[in-house]
Amino acid sequence: MIQVLNRALDILELLSRNLDKEHSLSEIATPLNLNHGTCANIIKTMVNRGYIEKKKGYLLGRQSYYLTNNFSNEAEIVRCAIDPMKNLSNTLMESCVLSVLKNNSRRTLHKETVMRELQANPRDEINVYKTATGKLLLAYLEPADRNAFISTYGLPGSIWKGVDNEGALIHELQKIKKTGYAIHYDEINIVGVAVPIFNKKQAVASLGVYLPENRFNKSMEAKILENLEETAKIISNKITF
Repeated sequence: MIQVLNRALDILELLSRNLDKEHSLSEIATPLNLNHGTCANIIKTMVNRGYIEKKKGYLLGRQSYYLTNNFSNEAEIVRCAIDPMKNLSNTLMESCVLSVLKNNSRRTLHKETVMRELQANPRDEINVYKTATGKLLLAYLEPADRNAFISTYGLPGSIWKGVDNEGALIHELQKIKKTGYAIHYDEINIVGVAVPIFNKKQAVASLGVYLPENRFNKSMEAKILENLEETAKIISNKITF
């Protein structure tokens, strides 16, 4: 038996028993009968790898959730989002999607489409770097979680024009987070605009509107952003988990 691996798993199991609690070093080391120095060294490594997150105390990190794709209470998010998304789609007369991260993909939880001669029909699962909702979700990860994602799944390469190194990627993601929204133009002349859905100040999902590029101009951009942000606020206020 590899002792340090066994101890690391014990720490993860302890943190997983109370996901919302921020554990102090003593609250981890004492019940596991670990020397505080040894425990601190193990935790430091796991924080660096993204499996534990350090705030005031210690919590499970994003990388731990990647193992099961369990980032949030998805059913609760969908329940809160369905009616506001219908209103959004009817107001804009465009398609909208509710998305979360799944490995290196943007996965659709719910979608509302409109009947128009020319309409966008977003795919249910697609590479994070190829969508506005995916880019936005990545931008709102904590820095350690974002770095763990990049380490695991790599850079966008030719998918994201002009982003050819880690520094450029982080710069673009920081710009998205600063503005609070993401816009993506894809290769088939579809434009996506996305904003975050929050629970307790954490971005747990992304709300996006997709439309043909020929209908996207400055006035339409302003209208989409105004309605997206209002709808996202309504959904965020309804989420209770």
